[in-house]
Amino acid sequence: MSAESSGPEPGPLCPEHGQALSWFCCSERRPVCAACTGLGGRCRGHRVRRAEERAEELRNKIVDQCERLQFQSASITKYVAEVLPGKNQGAVSTASAARELVIQRLGLVRSLCESEEQRLLERVHGEEERAHQSILTQRVHWTEALQKLDAIRTSLVDMLTHLDDLQLIQKEQEIFERTEEAEGILDPQDSDKLNFNEKCIRSSLLTQLWVTAVLGSLSGTEDVRIDERTVSPFLQLSDDRRTLTFNAKKSKAYADGPERFDHWPNALAATSFQAGLHTWMVNVQNSCAYKVQPDGSED
Repeated sequence: MSAESSGPEPGPLCPEHGQALSWFCCSERRPVCAACTGLGGRCRGHRVRRAEERAEELRNKIVDQCERLQFQSASITKYVAEVLPGKNQGAVSTASAARELVIQRLGLVRSLCESEEQRLLERVHGEEERAHQSILTQRVHWTEALQKLDAIRTSLVDMLTHLDDLQLIQKEQEIFERTEEAEGILDPQDSDKLNFNEKCIRSSLLTQLWVTAVLGSLSGTEDVRIDERTVSPFLQLSDDRRTLTFNAKKSKAYADGPERFDHWPNALAATSFQAGLHTWMVNVQNSCAYKVQPDGSED
């Protein structure tokens, strides 16, 4: 083994004084020698620190940044492993429930809305595919983010373990850029784009046909009783449960429930018609706007 390789190689020297760069000038942000900081030196009067102190400070920054990267990676890993699969399953489950609701309601008026059923099911499928694609996109994005964070962390750890003080100081700009790049990767945020949008099955035609089919099949006009659980907050039910009165202001007297109409001013009777001719009596009184729509007509 040669004598030159028996010990550590000497570090770079000050080009002006030929001395070891054992100090760091905070004003000029570069390593300097003792002569640079002394009388007549270019850094006299500047704030200076020992080079090893500056290197130690940078090491501590790298350690802190690596810890933050580790926590961020753990958070993203948990998001990809736990949240995204749940979102995917939720989209599938919600789509399935929406599909069943569409089929159940259209079953009452199958002969009138075959084309509407097909259209809505395609929208459900399209929305399910959109939600699924959004989840896949998120998975790809955060997987790439994890890979980038891992690469940055590996690079910083490599600097921390393989560079000496002066080399580390000379890499300060690269360390700053790496750190800034890592900080530019934000944490995952929940988004409605990852959820199945149930509004895709909203259809005025479907609602009107469904309500018409239900109300048109009511039985026993002589003893019709309205199911209080279904009465819209925009309707007031009489004590005998046979008369409904429209209120422009939404009532707070009714408790929320899955059977209650919360958008249209509708209600269902407790029993249904099986046969015969049946009518409704509508008293518009002084209403300035109203509409009576016969069965089978269209808006």
